[in-house]
This record gives sequence, C-alpha cells and structure tokens, in this order.
Amino acid sequence: MKRILSAFLLSVSFFAFALDPIKSGDALKDSADLANRRTALRCLSNATNYASEKNYEAAMSQAQLGIAYDDSISDLWYVVAASSSAVGKTKAEILPVLEKSLRINNWVNYNRDNARLMAADILCETGNLARALDLLDSKPMLYSSDAEFVRVKIYYRIGDAESVSKARNKIDGARRIFPSDTRFPLVFFKFENPDALDATAKRLADGFIGQISQYQEASPDKNAELEVYAASFAEGEKKVRMLKSFAARGLEHPLYAQEALKAGLIDQQHAFEYLCNFAEKEIDVQMFKNLLSKMEDEKVVEYISKYMESFGGSFSEDTDGDGNANLLVKYTRGRPQEIFYDRNQDGKLEWTVDCDFGVPVAGKLEEKNMYFEWAQFPFLSSLAFSSSDKKTLAGEKFTFSGESLKWTPVLIERDDFISIKTGKDFFYPALNNNISGISNSELLDAASGFEIDSLKMEGEKICFILLGGNVTQAMYYRDNVLYAQAQFEGNIPVLRVVDFDNDGVFETTEFYDLDEKGDMNVHSLSDEREIMQNLYGVPSSGAEFYLRMVQIDTDRDTVPDFTEEYLPGGGKITSWDTDSNGKWNVRHVVYAKDSEGQKEDSMFYLLPKNYLVTISSLNGVPVKVSCGVEDYSVSLAQSGSLYWLSKNDVDLESRKMILLENKVLDALDKADVQGLTQIVEESGLRAICIRIAESNFAILIDESDLGSDEKN
Repeated sequence: MKRILSAFLLSVSFFAFALDPIKSGDALKDSADLANRRTALRCLSNATNYASEKNYEAAMSQAQLGIAYDDSISDLWYVVAASSSAVGKTKAEILPVLEKSLRINNWVNYNRDNARLMAADILCETGNLARALDLLDSKPMLYSSDAEFVRVKIYYRIGDAESVSKARNKIDGARRIFPSDTRFPLVFFKFENPDALDATAKRLADGFIGQISQYQEASPDKNAELEVYAASFAEGEKKVRMLKSFAARGLEHPLYAQEALKAGLIDQQHAFEYLCNFAEKEIDVQMFKNLLSKMEDEKVVEYISKYMESFGGSFSEDTDGDGNANLLVKYTRGRPQEIFYDRNQDGKLEWTVDCDFGVPVAGKLEEKNMYFEWAQFPFLSSLAFSSSDKKTLAGEKFTFSGESLKWTPVLIERDDFISIKTGKDFFYPALNNNISGISNSELLDAASGFEIDSLKMEGEKICFILLGGNVTQAMYYRDNVLYAQAQFEGNIPVLRVVDFDNDGVFETTEFYDLDEKGDMNVHSLSDEREIMQNLYGVPSSGAEFYLRMVQIDTDRDTVPDFTEEYLPGGGKITSWDTDSNGKWNVRHVVYAKDSEGQKEDSMFYLLPKNYLVTISSLNGVPVKVSCGVEDYSVSLAQSGSLYWLSKNDVDLESRKMILLENKVLDALDKADVQGLTQIVEESGLRAICIRIAESNFAILIDESDLGSDEKN
C-alpha cells in the first residue's frame, strides 16, 4: 500500500484549472457554480501541495473543504482517500471514498489510474479478488510494477493451479523488468511452499536466492523478512551462510527460530526461547506450531509445558488462507482473554469477545452495534443493541434465562496438537461457521425480558417481562428509580400505574383498551406507542390501543379523587370525588362533535338540598342550566371570566355584585382546584362558586335554600 500511495505523490504536479462547469441556462446559478468550482480547484491545488510535503492531515482537510464547494471533482475524493491511507485510516473507511472518485470520473489532474490501482489493492487485500482484477484489466489496462504486484497477489489468493501458474509467470517477468523490486521475491516466498516446488517455482526460488545481496542493497528495510524467507527455501551450506549472515547483522524474525534449528545453528531450547520473544507480543499460531513440532527434548518439552500454562502473549491466525491474519487471540495465564476477528482484513472488526480465564463472557458484533453476554457459555444471558439515532430504538437489551438461546460467533476448543505435545490442556478459539443472525421473533420467543431506553426523555428506560414471546409486564425507570408499572395482555397494555410526582406512591392509574371499531382517538403516551410499533409493527395485528380511562388518588386513601374516561369521537367524561365516598360530586362531559358544534355538560350538586345542577354549553358558551326541577338563567359577569347562575333577575352591574364577583374569582384562583365548591360572602351577599374545566360558575344563594348551619 505504501508503494502504491507513493505513486499518488509522484503524480502531484501543477495542473491547469478546468473552469467550465455545465451551464444551466440560469446566469446567476452559473456564476455561483463557477465561483464554487474555482474555490474547489484552489483547495485541490493546496491539498496536492500539502500531500507532496507529506502533511497529510492538511491535505485531507483542504480536499474535504474543496468537496464542500464542488463534490463533482474526482481528484478531491482521491486526495482524501490517499491522505487517509497515509494517516492510518482503515481500508473500510478508504475504499468507499476511492470508489466515489471512480464513479464521478471527472478528473482534473489525470489521477484516475492511481485511484484504480489503489482501489484494486484494497479490494485484493479485503478478498474482493474478481473486482480487483477487473479494475486492473479494464481498458486502459494498468501496467506498472505496482499493478503487476497487485495482480500477483490476486492470482496467489485465488489459489487454483491456473492462477498460481499465472502468478509465477508474472513474477518471472517482473524479476527481469523490475529487478530491484523486493516485493516480488517476498510475495513468492510467502505464498510458495519450500517442500512442494515444481520446476518453475524451483527456478524462481534459486534465482531470487542468488540475488539476495542485490535485494539487501535495494531494500534494507525489508531484508530481514526477505532474507529469512529466502533462507527457508535455500539448502545445505547456502542456507547456513544466509542464516549466519542474518544473525550476525542483528536481524530478527520469528521464522529464524525454525530455520536455524533445522540448520543446526541453535538447539531446541534456544529456538523456543527465541520464538517466545515474539510470542509475548504477537506471533502466527501456525509458525508457533511448526516449531513446536520439532521439539523432542524432554526437558525442553517440560519447559514449554510450564510456559504454556502461564502464557501471556498473542496468537494471530490466517483463517481463510489469503496470506493475511484476520484472527487475533490475546492470552492471560495460559487462557484466552480477548479475541478479535476481522473477516476481510479491512480494519473494521466483525466482532470481539472477552473471556474470563478462557471462557467467553461478553462480546460485541461491531457492524450491528450488538453487545452480548454469556452467563453459561454458549447460552446467552443478555443481548443489547445501541444506537445514536433517536428515531429508532436506542439501548434495546434482551435478557435470557437458562438455556433458552444458544448463540456464539466463536467456540473455545482444546487444541489437540499443543495439548498432546505439552501434556497439558491448551484451549484455542475456533470460528463458529454455523453462526447465523437472530431475528426479532427469535429474540422475543427466547427472551425472559428486555429493556429499552425511552425515546422521549434522557435517562429513562423501560423493562419488559416476557412469557412465551409475549409482553406481560413493564416497569418504567427514570434515573434508575421506578416510577411506573404496566400490565399487558396480548402485547397490548391494559393497565398502568404511575408516580408522576416522584413521592414513591403510584397515585395515577391508566386503563387501556383496543379500539376495535376505529372510532377512538389514541391517547397513549408517545414513547409507549412508538415502542410497541417498533417492536411489533402495528400492535395486535393492526388493532389500535388507546387510553380508556385515568384515575388519580391524591390523598392516598385508595379512593380516586379524579377520573377521566375517553369516549368515541373525541368525547370524554371528567369526574371529581371531593368527599372520598366513591361517588362523583362534580362531572364534566364533552360529547362527540356534531354538525351543531361542540356540546358539553358541567354537573355538580348544590347543597344542602343536594340538587343536581347541570350546565349545558355549546362551543364553550353556556346555553341552558337546570337545578333539580327548576331552570336557571345564565349570565356572563362583567369581567367576562365568570358565569352567574340564578333563578331570578340579578343586577350584575350593581356595586355589591361586582364586589362579590371579584371575591369569587379571587377565591377560585387561590384554590385553583377543579370541582371544588366554595361559599363566598361579600357586602351581605353570598354565593356558591365552582371551577369546572375552563369555566367558572357562581350561584347567588337564596337564604331560604340554606339550613341553619349554613346561615350561621
């Protein structure tokens, strides 16, 4: 990748700006587009200058700024990709940017071939071999040392006899055309087997070994790896000389232990200790096993056995045979501690697993932001999804009991080779090739419960209890304090108790029902509604659930003080029980709106004779009042905030009535309680007043209607 990236740097040069954007026919728009393109091209010039100075962060910043002005210039996307590679971003991050530059195919500085080459190399490294080869061979076909090197890797990774033959032919040609390019002998030695060489491969190997001193001069930073791999293909005295030269110059590589032992330059003890220096950091597991197979000395084997019991290094493995390690296992006290899997080596992990003395206990599926835990491996104890998108479910977590759901991306197995060799059980992870995704229905069927962050408020979560895949109960928490509980039937809430004032008492009870006829307004809380929709689609196969009734007990005597019941067409009945006898004292009824308008009835009992007063309104204006068998007149008071109810005519403009009116309104505002009747006296006049819904009412008291207690 570094060599291919350097091709980008070499291509950086002064270029002529293409200042002719597509004309739309709109002069103002064309002028703006032209200005934006000029700015974008200046950013491209700055970016390429920064890249030539190896200031990649600045190059990337300038290219991204240019894209903000004009995203139709392929060069800008390419500079972002090349700079991203230089600063160590993952292939998963770089490839989409490169592909974007190729799709746009609008080049100013003729870097298209460099983008093709870079994309082909990433596709090769991540296992997309056919796409990589197509990019290289499509017209115009790319030909350079970089392009040929990528082709060699592609053919070796395809792996069939025909492709391997093509790889060897490419290497044979490159050996003559690019004699100083050390990548070709190195890739040859890495992919070929020294114990299974045909005539062509043997000729190539001998040729590269014969030129090893030339390669040392051409690429001193690579000679350690190249020389030790070349030595593994050499024989007899040549192998010995190469290995001695390797060690004498202070070079190190884990393969040296195996080859030096084979050549008789070191004994088994020293060979294993040499390899351990690398294993403490990271070593290929197959290379480790290859050396271990050569260990026959009993004392050395005993030493290895003790070493493996307390092993604290890391093993890497190439699980798909493409030449790149994609599995990494970190050990502590001789047992797996952490496992990382990057299936296609694109730098974006598929999953990670944490272990407790070799037993998996938790992990993460990176692509799905899925976290999982095992209490009894391989049976899940919990599985959670996280999301920063508040439009979707956030923090959804399922819990499982017993052995209800078996799922794991990795198995922990006894490694027979190491265990038999050392005489002690040694465990190593193996990919679970039978792993599959888990559907929502499978999760619900197996789960004993799940919890989810509220979509409505930060710090809120809801914990559901499941039975046979159906929700039976829900508990609502705010900052880990329980404030509501709900009962479900058929995945639909039927009852919920809520502590709205956070005093520890569930004073509010909500009753839910199904809107089977479709004539109810849905009054359910928005977060609850969204949760049900997201988890089950439309609740109960399409039936809407709604808030049928609310009851509130404010004085904790177990008798509701307030009740509100919802009716078809938007109607509702609101009732107040002011004496806690279980019967309403004040009621307000809103009927379904019809062609005449919105009709409402406000009702309360007039003491001491307990007459029922009914005030009928139309569109918010009282039109009829009855008290027992009598009809009352209704008049709007001077303030416009109070309705007077009376049997006889009353002079509302008199000073006494105005003073009484003010006293009534003041009393109602101070109490501010719905449905509470009060007696107010002013200037020798007395009135019973009440506030119902949005309206204030008062009845002038006729002394004959009062008993002796009220008169006094």
